[in-house]
Amino acid sequence: MKLRMLVAISALIALGSMQSVLADEVVWGNSASSGNVNLEAFSINAGGVATLVPGQQFLVPNLTARVDNGRGVAVLGNTIYYTTASSGDIYITDAISHADGGILVSTGFPGIANVATDGTYIYASSYETASGVVNRYTQAGVAAGSVSVGTGFGRDGFEVQNNPFLDGGATTFISNRGDLTSPYDVYKADGSLLVSAFIDPSANGFGTGQTGIAYDGTNYFVSDVRNNRLFKYSGTGVYLQTVDLSGIPNPFTGRLLEDLSSVGNTVGNPGGSVPEPTSVLLFGTVLVGIGALRRNKRRVNS
Repeated sequence: MKLRMLVAISALIALGSMQSVLADEVVWGNSASSGNVNLEAFSINAGGVATLVPGQQFLVPNLTARVDNGRGVAVLGNTIYYTTASSGDIYITDAISHADGGILVSTGFPGIANVATDGTYIYASSYETASGVVNRYTQAGVAAGSVSVGTGFGRDGFEVQNNPFLDGGATTFISNRGDLTSPYDVYKADGSLLVSAFIDPSANGFGTGQTGIAYDGTNYFVSDVRNNRLFKYSGTGVYLQTVDLSGIPNPFTGRLLEDLSSVGNTVGNPGGSVPEPTSVLLFGTVLVGIGALRRNKRRVNS
């Protein structure tokens, strides 16, 4: 009886912890930082209050990348792709173990500011050239063509998305116009301009200075890189609120969120929460306990 009660209580705790993250919107970020490159995940509630997802603030595991200058991040399920300013490599880690997954591909770029995913392909463009050419790679790191879009595209912030309010929910791109240069324009999958200035922080009184952008299937989050905050916009591009991150310390470096990412941005990258490592461990313990109860019950009844 005591074991059954303990398992039940543990299950409630684990489920409650996981549901608290599920109820919020989760946004990942990679900061522009020289040395101590790190990734963070923020849980943001409906009131715009942000907290750190427990266990999801960590130094990138690849030691070469860690001492570089942080830039891009893209999350596909529990797989995280990240980049740095001085390398053309796209690195891989995992949201649960934070282990080094090696290099997806060496693109040949002198650096990669941003990386994005549509659930099938990984997209990246050169940090140095701002040519508007975005390369596409499979999840095995095989080159799968490219798309040419507006000048400056991908220099500082871009996302791949299936927004139902844009082009009937087809795959589109959204990007700012260069280094710290908003607004954010929307392009069709073939690179042609669809909507100019779809999101424009300057029109909301914030001026310029924005970088990364993430879409979670419902809302957008834009990084106001120099002011340690995010701007939240609806799926129709309407400003909703400002999310202050200044109360969340980063022990590794000053926070300068260069790129953002969130699951739910495309049909191929469906939404959901980032599992907390502690919750996963606790829930696993609960499952083991339930299994033990069932085995003991079978022994008693046999």
